[in-house]
Amino acid sequence: MKRKFLLLFAVLFLSAAAVSAQENRMYWGPKIGLNIASITKSSFSSWRGGANVGLFAMYRYNDFWGAEVDLMFSQMGANYADGNMRVNYLTLPIMGKVYLYRNLNLQLGPQIGVKVYDNVHVYGEGNNRDTKAFNSFEVGFVVGLGYEFNFGLVTDIRYGIGFTNSLKNSYAMGDNCKNQMFQLSVGWKF
Repeated sequence: MKRKFLLLFAVLFLSAAAVSAQENRMYWGPKIGLNIASITKSSFSSWRGGANVGLFAMYRYNDFWGAEVDLMFSQMGANYADGNMRVNYLTLPIMGKVYLYRNLNLQLGPQIGVKVYDNVHVYGEGNNRDTKAFNSFEVGFVVGLGYEFNFGLVTDIRYGIGFTNSLKNSYAMGDNCKNQMFQLSVGWKF
């Protein structure tokens, strides 16, 4: 599953690079930032900080429309009274962009994620790695604002919410627990 996910991104990225050679509306680059995440409808309601890092490819169709695809390593999870839960994903947000004023844009679109690591830490008991408490795959929706500076810097702030249950039902005691996050990122476009 992870190989198919990476292969899909590689095909999209290389296709975008080929289009970029034809026009100067295609950009790509690295991106890094911070996540503040939690899990909805659970006792794990306290927000937890993390990082995100990855690559993006964007295409600006005209002055009003664009698209962006990211491949990000994203740290999520939640804090709770007796410990914390950490879960890391490879995420693929596919964002449509509406340019509101010059380089200021509204971003929205689906996001898929593949879990690459989880860890549950209970104070006084230690860490339990790869607990199988989290589902391996997640689908969500992301909305945000971004700005693209003419000299190459790109910034965005996004809010994402999962459509699928992030915790397995047996672990969450039937709760419909979804990942939610605020994400602040900066990048450089080439």
